Amino acid sequence: MRRLAVWSDFRGVYTPPLAEGVRRFCAGTAHTPAQVVECLRAIAARHGCPDGMAVLDSGVLDERSWTREIERELVERFDVTADLSGFAARWWSDQRVDRAWVAALRRWRGAGVFVGLLSNLPVEWKGYLATFPGVADTFDAVLLSCDVGTRKPDAEMFRLAAARSGLDPRSTVLVDDLVENVAGARRAGWLGVVSGGESTRAAIALVDRMVSGEAAISEGVSR
Repeated sequence: MRRLAVWSDFRGVYTPPLAEGVRRFCAGTAHTPAQVVECLRAIAARHGCPDGMAVLDSGVLDERSWTREIERELVERFDVTADLSGFAARWWSDQRVDRAWVAALRRWRGAGVFVGLLSNLPVEWKGYLATFPGVADTFDAVLLSCDVGTRKPDAEMFRLAAARSGLDPRSTVLVDDLVENVAGARRAGWLGVVSGGESTRAAIALVDRMVSGEAAISEGVSR
């Protein structure tokens, strides 16, 4: 078995897909997932960020300022009134995990693989993550954007993670649901695997082969 570090994304990999979480969040409300996504795109463009979540997890806006902007966008674009003051509590009330992925992480860790969590996360949400099912006893390390002042896919995020594991970047794997984050990991010399939802089974099989040494570095990338 080769010595590897496997860094897992949280939302969309450790949990069910992000789109599924957004659908559940919007259920029973006057706003739709598509409307929320469009509002987040507009907010990202306004603040010069790559996406709507970056506005929050980069600290450009605090959570309540961010949700107020979403509320204003919903009114202006769709004539929909919403109270998102309890956004975090509602969002984190979805406690589902991808059981197959969590089981694989624990199996790899038990076999000597360094297993870490690498997430872009707003500082206001750290408490929710800390108490999320399985997080405390699944990972060797948790590295959050709000703690280190950088985020995926920036090269510094991957440098810090590699230093945390103590392993060479060429023996380090990012498993993420966003292609741009996987691409950032590859630019940093890591291996990259796209996972989440229907891709989970194939991702587990590929990482299994990487752990066993059966997969060459050139194979350690899934799109």
